[in-house]
Amino acid sequence: MAPRMPEHARGARRWVLAAGALAGLAGQTAHGASPGEDPGERVAIDLTARAVIVLALRNSRTLANARLDRSVERFALRIAEDEFRPRITLDAYSDRDETDVVDETSGIGSAVRLRVPTGGELAVASRVADVGRGAPEFASHAGVVELTFVQPLLRGAGIGVARAALRTARVDEEINVLAFEAAVIDLTSRAVRAYRAYVQAGRRNEIAARSLDRARALLEVNRLLVEAGRMAERDVIQAEADIARRELDVLAARGGLDAARLSLVDVLDLDTATRFAVLEELGAGQPETPSIDLETAMRTALARRPDHGIGVLGIRNAETRVQLARNNRLWDLSLTLGRTFRASDDDYGGAFGALDHTGNRVSLDLEIPVGRAAAGRAQLEHRRAVAGLRIARNQLDDLRQRIAIEVRNAVRDVELAAERVALARKARSLAEQKTEIEREKLNLGVTTNFQLVAFENDLVLAENAELDALVNHLNAATALDRTLGTTLERWGIEVDLVERPTDAAEGFGVLRRGT
Repeated sequence: MAPRMPEHARGARRWVLAAGALAGLAGQTAHGASPGEDPGERVAIDLTARAVIVLALRNSRTLANARLDRSVERFALRIAEDEFRPRITLDAYSDRDETDVVDETSGIGSAVRLRVPTGGELAVASRVADVGRGAPEFASHAGVVELTFVQPLLRGAGIGVARAALRTARVDEEINVLAFEAAVIDLTSRAVRAYRAYVQAGRRNEIAARSLDRARALLEVNRLLVEAGRMAERDVIQAEADIARRELDVLAARGGLDAARLSLVDVLDLDTATRFAVLEELGAGQPETPSIDLETAMRTALARRPDHGIGVLGIRNAETRVQLARNNRLWDLSLTLGRTFRASDDDYGGAFGALDHTGNRVSLDLEIPVGRAAAGRAQLEHRRAVAGLRIARNQLDDLRQRIAIEVRNAVRDVELAAERVALARKARSLAEQKTEIEREKLNLGVTTNFQLVAFENDLVLAENAELDALVNHLNAATALDRTLGTTLERWGIEVDLVERPTDAAEGFGVLRRGT
């Protein structure tokens, strides 16, 4: 059996152990440790900033609804594009008249109509009929071909008026594309912010856990010092109280982490039981935001922001509505030209094979609205259109003013956030040094637990302040991208791939290659 160690030797040994434990605490304050999940949590998805964007764009039900709307909108444009293409109709009829003599007539017909860019319409109609089937002496097949061209001369006349509907449909499609782009930008920004909030909550959990570990180690040191006679028994109470408070902080941090996880799950439209593992440091997947001056930022925002583009296009549609409303107030004057060919025979082929020119038609039709009851509606629509155009211009001016304010705020926020990061990093470094010096002073017996615990609190606050400053800086850069309309370019997102995803698209299918 080993000889019993003398009391003074045991006290010296405890003091050496205490000094070693205090020295070990310094290593636990190293900054930048990666966040971890609770031991009991099941990790299902590995996360990076870009992976979060892909998941959001692929899973979002809101974006899925927007894709359905886009499919309808694209089809509506296709229909509008067919306005100046031929339209073919087929018809058939049968008529039986039973009076003194049974008379039965039936036939088939077709018509081809073509709108022309001048506002007119060209029509070719043909029909063939069985006539007098109940009276053999009159039995025959009659064929008729009519060529008609109607051209408005006042209301509805002109290329600008005739193509107004097509022009409006094309502008509406541009607006719809920009609206979808705005939805993608909004979802991307929300997903990135939710991801950072989750990482931030994980870092807070790590900071709280490290702080609790240091408090427990300090309590062990205090007990060793008490046994060594270097500290009074009552001084240990301060360390025990600090542990209780640190444990509360850990519980609060774990609750915040789970709340941030659920918020991220909501943005990504995943199952609520989904767990995550973060694979990168904060800002590692964030494309670098170059410095930008206010003048360049304003030009970029006016050129890239979807809402500004929508406002400009809205004025174009409002101008088209004014043009149509002004034209609708004109008299209805139209010129009609027609030519008719007829033939009859005992069979269908003969009825169309021997068509003869039987007449021409030229008519000039004029319709003049008289009185408020007749012309008032057109005047009302014109007033509405003019007012709508003025409102659209005022709204665009208001939007440009708000964009100017938002750009100034966003640029300033990025600059200030970068300065805060530098200051917070310096404050955290000084807090670490201050705490380490206080540990050494406790080692020498020239300070108290109370002072060291206070410095530990300062260190935790400094670590959290640095974390908050870093997240705020990244979020400010994301807000600047959204304000300038450069979010998609910054993250390399292809809107066409987002709008029309394929079942085979996996991974970073919605991002440009090389990004």
